[in-house]
Amino acid sequence: MRLVFQRDGIRTTDFVLPKSNIKVITQHWQDFVNNILPYPDNFEGRGIVICAGGKNYFTCCWILINVLRNELDCNLPIEIWYRGNEITPELDEVLMKLNVTCHNVEDFYDISPDMSGYVMKPMAILFSHFKEVLFLDADNICTMNPEFLFDLPEYKEYGAMFWPDFWTTDKNNQIWEIMGVPANSNKEQESGQILINKETCWRELNLALYFNMNNHIYYNYLIGDKDTFRFAWLALKTPFYFIKHEVASCGYIDEDGLFIGHTMAQHTPDGRIIFLHRNLLKWNETDIQYQTWDKIKKFTAESVLKIYIIYRDFKKAKNVMNLEGDLTLLDFKSLFGDLESRCLKYLQSLREEEFYQRL
Repeated sequence: MRLVFQRDGIRTTDFVLPKSNIKVITQHWQDFVNNILPYPDNFEGRGIVICAGGKNYFTCCWILINVLRNELDCNLPIEIWYRGNEITPELDEVLMKLNVTCHNVEDFYDISPDMSGYVMKPMAILFSHFKEVLFLDADNICTMNPEFLFDLPEYKEYGAMFWPDFWTTDKNNQIWEIMGVPANSNKEQESGQILINKETCWRELNLALYFNMNNHIYYNYLIGDKDTFRFAWLALKTPFYFIKHEVASCGYIDEDGLFIGHTMAQHTPDGRIIFLHRNLLKWNETDIQYQTWDKIKKFTAESVLKIYIIYRDFKKAKNVMNLEGDLTLLDFKSLFGDLESRCLKYLQSLREEEFYQRL
């Protein structure tokens, strides 16, 4: 399978199956939907769910949680979901001091060793104790207390709020035929943040999990777990609220004058940047001596020319996201002050902790 991210923002794949296979695949997910059990009504309250385990993602979630608790005064309960021995009893005890509880997904479901890690996301949302979930990727940072999202009329109306990716699914992608919906040019979903009322969207969430459990099929058409949520809602003809502001790219300009975008900047419905998803430069591989949140490139509602460029920075062996065309260039510190330096202080103090060195 070959994925191509075109400069016009369209994502293509050369994976194609015979029509007979498509019919079988469609029938299988429809049969699954017909057998979904009713909502069990044993969940309660609101909370944040994060998947994090092992040194890399624990490092990321540690900074996220400290920003939520110490910088933003967020009092929502937080659950961290992990697999196997990724979170040690020592880390569990450390996290409890931040009002965080840890759950091993293997206590809830027998996951086969060869199953993709992406399946953890819908499982964590589904099995969490909360009725209403704000899911955050471990490498995501909030710029404001996210508690207000649960009270937004856009969320309350639909029970699901999703955020856009840079890309659009090619209209020739067979996923449209599998789901039985007409192809459109809407943005794909970026699942670094998801807001869901499980009672309202129980069937859709279970179908998203089904797509991830059958990743040997669906990941050929989609990028990991990300768009499995949106397509579950589309397949069941269930409306959802999709943030209308395009995702922006945050990064810095290097010594060669190239823009090194490594963080996805996502918005509230009214256009404020609330999430900084550091998807191409994780905290665990960050040099605390350098700040890399400097500029934000974003398209506006008036933008006509939009060019999306993902390329390889061979000097740092990293993928980079750049935007060109009719865009706005924002200064990070003018918007968020010393947020990055505060994050780096949490990173530095973590690296000095004995429990982290043991990890």
